[in-house]
Formats: sequence, C-alpha cells, structure tokens
Amino acid sequence: MLNFAKLTLNDIETVRPFLRFQKSRICDYSVGGIFMWREYFKTQFTIFRNTLLFKVRYLNGTTAFTVPIGENQQEALIELEGYCRENFIPLVFCTVPDNSLGLLAERYPRATVKQERNWYDYLYRTQDLIDLKGRKYDGQRNHIHKFHKLYPNFLFKKINEENLTYVKDFYAELHKNHQKPSPIAKEESYRTAELLDNYKKYGLFGGCIVTDETIVSMSIGERVNDTLFVHVEKADTRYQGVYQVTVQEFLKYFAGESDTFVNREEDVGDAGLRKSKLSYHPAELLKKSTVQVNI
Repeated sequence: MLNFAKLTLNDIETVRPFLRFQKSRICDYSVGGIFMWREYFKTQFTIFRNTLLFKVRYLNGTTAFTVPIGENQQEALIELEGYCRENFIPLVFCTVPDNSLGLLAERYPRATVKQERNWYDYLYRTQDLIDLKGRKYDGQRNHIHKFHKLYPNFLFKKINEENLTYVKDFYAELHKNHQKPSPIAKEESYRTAELLDNYKKYGLFGGCIVTDETIVSMSIGERVNDTLFVHVEKADTRYQGVYQVTVQEFLKYFAGESDTFVNREEDVGDAGLRKSKLSYHPAELLKKSTVQVNI
C-alpha cells in the first residue's frame, strides 16, 4: 500500500536524484517546478522501489497523480491502481508529457486524453536566446541596444550570500508595487519570496542586473540533464529593455556547452505572458495532457 506524505522543503534532497530519470524537459520534474508549487497543488509524495510518485489536487480540485519516474514504473503503476481502488479515487494522471503517453496508452488503451494548452512549456534552443540572430529577433535586439545605451555600466552579478539580502529587498519592493490579482499570480509571488528566504536549501542558481549600484532585475533557475529551467524572472520595467537583457545575460553567464535547451515554463493562460514567450520563437511547445483511466 502506498503511503503519501505532505511534500516540504526538507524533501528537496530526497526528490532531486529522481529528476535525472525525466527525459521530457518539462518543468514539472524540476526542483523549482515541484517545490515552488507544492502548496498550490497540495502536493504529496511517496517512493516505491526507487520510483517517485506525486499526488496533487489538480485543476478543478481533482485528485491526480504524476507519471512515476524512477527504476520501476510498471510496478509503481500497479501499486497506484491498488491505492486508487482501496481509496475509491479515480485514477487520473496530470501534466503528462508526450513521451509518457505511450507508456500509459499501452497499459490503459481506453484512457481519455485531454491536452492542457495553458500549461504547455516553452522550450528554446539556448544558443538562439544568447545570439538573437536574424530578423525575427529585431525587437529583442532593439530593446537590448536601448538598455546598453542608457545604462552602459550595468553588470550581471551572480546571487550569493553577499548580495542575497539586497535581492530580497529588490523583490519585496517590486512585489509591493506590481501585484497581479489572480490567485496563481499571488501564489507565484509568495513562493518567489519563499525561495529567496530558502535560497541555499533550494540549491538553485541565479543572477541580478545591477546599474548604478541598484538591482533592477533578477532571474533564478536550475539545470536538469541538458536543459536550463528559468523559474523566476522579475524586473523593474522603468528600465527600458531590462527583461530582454536579463534573458540574455542569465544564459550567457550560466549556460554551458551541454545546456542545449532552456525551458521558460508555462503562460498559464496569461495573454501578456503568452505574447512575450512566443516573441522569443520557441523551438517547441512541450505539451502536457491529463489522462483519465478507468480501472
């Protein structure tokens, strides 16, 4: 019998080793993606025979599970089926990446599959966002040139113990003056502050743009296999071009030769975010599906 426990920040190092099993590049299998949203989705977890499973409260309050990741997926699925029967819970899988649909279709050929466009991830080729070559990136380059002209002495600094307090102060002020009303935006804002308060525990990396000794933006992410994930990107838009510069400088600083892709996560249906993410011309939209199983 599976025993799910509430996911807390103390579980980060327990979960992290399993992420290497994930091959789809979706943000739902990254430390930032999992732990920043653990309260919003009421995430619980269990480990069965070196295989990790999550139980969440998904869209419309539905109890759902992630596709198991680890060494014994099939055995974990059998256990999950038994868990759902014993607890009279429908077997629903959420945020299922395309490369896991075959696994589920083989075992559950009559399952219902529904794609969730608002939760698709935006995946880019890292070098494209560093170089910004070609006419399709004219807009981004123009913004960057403007920022360079206005603030020629700006610096990109790695977030560390020496400047973390100043980064927190920057975000607190930004949050106070630019709060979106939607529940998901409020949760994201709260969890960003929590991440900064627990920066060492999360084990992520990030940087900030500084001009005239003032922090004007920050960006925080992590690496899983060949992909960089950008979980947080905040900027003071009074500084023209600051977002475009932050995108480029973060990758110039942190991307290595093996970091082929960068995942800039979902737009969650926000029209402004969708327009912005599309303007960077993603190499792929990483689809996610909800799979309803009859057992």
